[in-house]
Amino acid sequence: MTARRRRALGGAALFLAGWACGGGGTSAVSAAMQLVEIGGASLADMLRQAGPPAIAPGFGVAEIVPDDGARHFAVTVASENRASREDTAALYALMDGHGAIGGVWGANVLAFAHSDMTSGAVQGIEVDVGNLGTDAGVPVTGVNVFAMGPRPSDVALGILNAADPAGPGGFREGIAFRSNAPGVAVTEALIRVHPGFGTVATGIDLRGASFAGPALATPGFEVRPDGAVASRALATGAPAFACVDAAGRLFASATPCTPLAAGG
Repeated sequence: MTARRRRALGGAALFLAGWACGGGGTSAVSAAMQLVEIGGASLADMLRQAGPPAIAPGFGVAEIVPDDGARHFAVTVASENRASREDTAALYALMDGHGAIGGVWGANVLAFAHSDMTSGAVQGIEVDVGNLGTDAGVPVTGVNVFAMGPRPSDVALGILNAADPAGPGGFREGIAFRSNAPGVAVTEALIRVHPGFGTVATGIDLRGASFAGPALATPGFEVRPDGAVASRALATGAPAFACVDAAGRLFASATPCTPLAAGG
């Protein structure tokens, strides 16, 4: 008997047992649908790690992962679209908030490295996308954040540290760009505003921060914490005049700058 057939017969048995007990099958089937524990795991124990208040899972999956040579994903959803012209999603989550309530999340993903973890890596969310050969101009995007509704939302991407009495926590890097050799992760622009974007109040506002090093650093130019500007193109080791050439580039000159001719 296959594992799938055993599971189907087990579910049917639970359903019939519920009817036989006079409950119409609802409670027994509901309990079976809302809790799946694998390999001796305890969903209640795992959820207690999140702290108070307690979490009531609508559908819960708990697993103790064995070292059996396979990759383990507690919940796996695979979908493919070859015909429908409507939007499709492998995983869709909706959370609405109404009334005088607490915070709501469309999704809340927790991933932790504990003190006994000595290898591997921890990622809250990994998004893998790729253009596998289409030349039809299909846009491929890792993450899109859309603001819905008539009123502006507050923050598109927020990076916070959660208060912890054991230490300050937080991140060493807010946004990091890396590459796997021999390729380059970003081939055109690290940050770009496209035409038609519109008018905003401020481009980059760092006035609320204090810096131990440069507030802005590029290979040849930096803005220091006190607002002083340092430019490699203007560094001569001696007093000099800061001049602008016909192309609008700054350069250092030991002699006074010559005014540009009209149209020059």
